[in-house]
Amino acid sequence: MLYYMDDASELFCRTCNAPRFKPNSGKQRRPKKDVLYSRLFYLPIIPRLQRLYVSMSSAGHMRWHKEKIAKNDVLSHPSDAEAWKHFDRVHASFAVEPRNLRLGLCANSFTPYSQTATPYSCWSVILTPYNLPPEMYMTTPYIFLTLIIPGPHNPKAKIEVYLQPLIDDLKLLWEE
Repeated sequence: MLYYMDDASELFCRTCNAPRFKPNSGKQRRPKKDVLYSRLFYLPIIPRLQRLYVSMSSAGHMRWHKEKIAKNDVLSHPSDAEAWKHFDRVHASFAVEPRNLRLGLCANSFTPYSQTATPYSCWSVILTPYNLPPEMYMTTPYIFLTLIIPGPHNPKAKIEVYLQPLIDDLKLLWEE
């Protein structure tokens, strides 16, 4: 369970009744702050996407996918793909404005500790703006780390729970 929005003040999981915080031992002179069992790190995406349009170095490139001269049989950018063209047909009002943002989402695991230690993996969720030219959209300034999903196990089918803050921000962007 993600303690988010309506559930932010809950102390126990709604589905399994597990506690949100680790119990304090009570032997300390000063009471300790509550320690979470697990924590999701979300780095808000909206301010970073707004910066793309404010920055002089990137604002002009945000229309590149519409203004480029494409070679018919060469797939050199996601905008050359059939999926992109299908999306443009289905959402024609979105496709008309070249500054509307197209994003790619990627989730990947990493092991923050040595392989010999107890197995523990984290998952990073990254967004990439595909409006930019190929030589820009896969460079460090334009790869946005949005979530770090804690381990020790693969989130598998529960990943949509962890993605909820990002999905809410993307829905907000879609509606505006």
